[in-house]
Amino acid sequence: MFEWMHPVRKLLALTMLVAPISVVAMGQTATSHANTKRPSFEVASVRAHDPGDRRNFNNFQAYPDGRFTSDNSSLWMLIHYAFQLQPYQISGGPDWIRSAGYDLNAKPAEAHDFDDIPLMLQGVLEDCFQLKYHWEMREQPVYNLVVTKPGKLRESVVKTDCPRPFSHPEGIPHDAPCGDLENHTGYTKGYKLSSSEFAASLSWLLSKPVVDMTNLSGHYDVELRWTPESAAIRPDISEQNTPDIFTAIQEQLGLKLQPAKGPVRLLVIDHVEKPSDN
Repeated sequence: MFEWMHPVRKLLALTMLVAPISVVAMGQTATSHANTKRPSFEVASVRAHDPGDRRNFNNFQAYPDGRFTSDNSSLWMLIHYAFQLQPYQISGGPDWIRSAGYDLNAKPAEAHDFDDIPLMLQGVLEDCFQLKYHWEMREQPVYNLVVTKPGKLRESVVKTDCPRPFSHPEGIPHDAPCGDLENHTGYTKGYKLSSSEFAASLSWLLSKPVVDMTNLSGHYDVELRWTPESAAIRPDISEQNTPDIFTAIQEQLGLKLQPAKGPVRLLVIDHVEKPSDN
């Protein structure tokens, strides 16, 4: 799983491995830039990674000066990052976009705002992979996040704004993210989340859209202990009396996930090609 961060504000700061990730409604910020001039890399090279090497699969890094590198990342993961999408928001494409790894090294002509990197990566995917796509709204299963026990959430101890990527001001705890969640197997924690940020973070964890229906206006510190459904990935035996994630959210936070249906915005892949090494 990944650690999933706020779109454009903090997700970009992380080296992302296929492991935890927290979130904050990345798909809500993804838009088409066909009619506007977007920033671009001056140099971008893409090479196929050795298919026999599966170490650190889907590992990539964005840098504060606007550079971007990937080591054995799938096209699917690069699309996910470039368009700031949740995993369930990508539809279509051949099987190899998830299984084949690519090494990418991209540099801008001059330093760019950190927030420009996803837009610049979109251009690389369109040029090197001949990516063509369109957007669709589809009715899909979702969860509505509602309050069952008011007052159970903890008001945040963080009284300042969450910091920019790569900054570490005083007064901000460093054991978990500010403004989003860090998810490990059976343990989830984050500081100063709004209810909408928490709902979007759960979207990644549950691989399904979570819609904030709480009407809460505060910011909260969240800590959850839960047991994964699969016995093979459960934490040590001492933690196996903890509830599943749905029960944990209800008992520990006073919230509930209610199954529902709702519109989900999808990026639908129309065409893509394997790139030639350059």
